[in-house]
Amino acid sequence: MMRAAMTDVGRLRANRRPVGASTITQQVAKNMLLTNEISIKRKIKEILLASRIEAVLPKDRILELYLNEIYLGSGAYGVVAAALTYFNKSLDELTLGEAAFLASLPKSPNRYNPTRHPQIAKARRDWVLDRMLEDGMATQEEVTQAAALPLEPRHRQETEEVSAPYFAEDVRRELLARYGDKVLYGSGLSVRTSLDARLQVAADGALRAGLIRYERGHGGWRGPVAHIDPKGNWEVHLAKVPLPAVARDVGWELAVVTRSDSDGAAIGFKGGATGRIPFSESIGRDRGAPMAILDPIRAPPPTS
Repeated sequence: MMRAAMTDVGRLRANRRPVGASTITQQVAKNMLLTNEISIKRKIKEILLASRIEAVLPKDRILELYLNEIYLGSGAYGVVAAALTYFNKSLDELTLGEAAFLASLPKSPNRYNPTRHPQIAKARRDWVLDRMLEDGMATQEEVTQAAALPLEPRHRQETEEVSAPYFAEDVRRELLARYGDKVLYGSGLSVRTSLDARLQVAADGALRAGLIRYERGHGGWRGPVAHIDPKGNWEVHLAKVPLPAVARDVGWELAVVTRSDSDGAAIGFKGGATGRIPFSESIGRDRGAPMAILDPIRAPPPTS
């Protein structure tokens, strides 16, 4: 701190931003009890609070508070969130090299980002491994094996993300009521819920299938999304028609009816592919609309 104070004398004269200096306990005091204001007043408060924290908490507990609070890059606050963000693992599943990498991040999480700066991040991880060896926290064999492994972040896959907006919103409201917006949006909470990804996907599929069956049994033709002249360049016009959100969620595609007869309708898709829908298998009841893009579950138009 004295070194930083001496450095800041020259920096302030040059109208440059002062450098910081603080212990881990001071950073805990600042992160949890103070603001990021750059001032002598805040630094004095920080020192006083740190002294009180040191008087009532052991070092291990202070370090635990620090590691669960600090920003470690890529939107992760705390080592638990960082383990999930960088390696998709819980803390007890990390290898020695992965744990050493997380330990390297507090100094400069953006500089040691393994995706943007892989070589710098690996060098910093290896430096931490060497320090672990010097401090007796790992053996030479363990450090050698860990340093030989590449630093390969494994982010969460899209298939692991579940679409459950109503459920998530209900959880958000409960958290907001319990903890307030400051803690909810600014403290890097890790929230576990009862949501089962497999059951959620199955429930979504069952609901959509049930709605489609209901539409089929109640004459679900809702009219065309748009009108296209099949005698013109229907491919160009079809490409300009936006796909309704409800059809996109189900996985349907837009099609234009290019010709119809007594048995069915010929249809065309984006890209020029064609097909045929026998009337015996369609849910529509109106066979006199050759210029139509079908969307069977759109909301019905208001009745007069």
